[in-house]
Amino acid sequence: MKVAVIGGGFTGCMAALQSAREGHDVTLLESTERLGGVLLEVEAAGGLYFNGCQYLRQVSVDRLGWSDGLTEFPHEYGNVTAMGNTEIQVVNDCAQPSLKGQAQLSDAPKTCQSALQRLQDYGLHAPCLIDWAQSFGDLAQLDWRCLIPMQLSRLHFPDDRRVPKWKMESQRANELLAIPRRLRGQAAEPAWLPMGGYTRFFSRWEQTLQDLGVSIRLQSPVKPALEEGRVTLRSRSEMISADAVVWTTNPQPLLSRLFGVRLDTPPVQMKLLVGDVHKNVRLPVPLPYYWQVFDASNCVVRLYIYELGGALKFSAETFDTLDNDSAWLDVQGVMKLCGLGDGHKLASVVKQSRYVNFSPSELQAFETLNSEMLRYGIVPGGWQHYGRDEKVSSILSSLGCVLQSRTEASYA
Repeated sequence: MKVAVIGGGFTGCMAALQSAREGHDVTLLESTERLGGVLLEVEAAGGLYFNGCQYLRQVSVDRLGWSDGLTEFPHEYGNVTAMGNTEIQVVNDCAQPSLKGQAQLSDAPKTCQSALQRLQDYGLHAPCLIDWAQSFGDLAQLDWRCLIPMQLSRLHFPDDRRVPKWKMESQRANELLAIPRRLRGQAAEPAWLPMGGYTRFFSRWEQTLQDLGVSIRLQSPVKPALEEGRVTLRSRSEMISADAVVWTTNPQPLLSRLFGVRLDTPPVQMKLLVGDVHKNVRLPVPLPYYWQVFDASNCVVRLYIYELGGALKFSAETFDTLDNDSAWLDVQGVMKLCGLGDGHKLASVVKQSRYVNFSPSELQAFETLNSEMLRYGIVPGGWQHYGRDEKVSSILSSLGCVLQSRTEASYA
């Protein structure tokens, strides 16, 4: 069977890898000049820096089939919380906000569709959460699942000893409240990073795909169309023939051209500040490590500390609400709070648009069109899922169904 994979990021490369290993004739088309997508490092001041907090989970390494060139580490993280508190808290082993006092849930549970409705379930704590989260967009228009990448799908109340029992007795409390994993008796899960960075990692992946016979076409944007009841693909005026199409890149061209569906939720405007940590710093945490930051008076969302190329580095993700100098001051303030001191060197500031949000109606469109896309031989990229591994699982499951139906039709 011929499989065309559109998009050369992590999910596209994994779909191409698994399809080639199963013996299919695979073509991978990527619109840019390199494979890797958002995982590729930022190049600045003669060095490489991770594009935010990026790592591989065990399931990804198992699917790849190799671990040499990768380094394993326990996935550690914490948070810095200032919302609704009289003082700033720096808490280990929890990526959700850690709020002082007792947990509060609204009296009347309701069916939540929007992010705003979900946050309102936190009762008296809701206003401070909404105040911080509104930088991600209009919460009333976002599906509640958008709170997952914001790390707001659960809250941590370290002073409330009722929470463990409450979570066991109530499904609603279990869904809304967090307990750090070590208090649940769980160790940090294993994670992996490429020793030489993702650019080198994807160069090896590209060679592996070519060795398996995958045709890789870079700088090859694809235009889909419906012609006489079948899907056609064109790349630079060339027709691409395929029994199954795996669309892992931006879904907008596919949905609008084929089904007239327009995705209107705007992206989140962010900045990525990267640089070098002072070489004499005494690290308070194991590496790599990240802190989620919840502070409406600070533009920082996440601070990531790691080693790459023999140097200690940082990548800080911020809202694009301040000028570069002010954003850098906010980042330095967070680094001090986290015990990293000062004297760090900023290498670059990169503006980014994050397409992570969707509305309840857009989610419904994804789900409604899913069967129709599969009928046309199109495998959607699992866009409604947050994690890469969840996206890949969705893709591989749907691809198997499409190829099986195509095989059965050929024998009919």
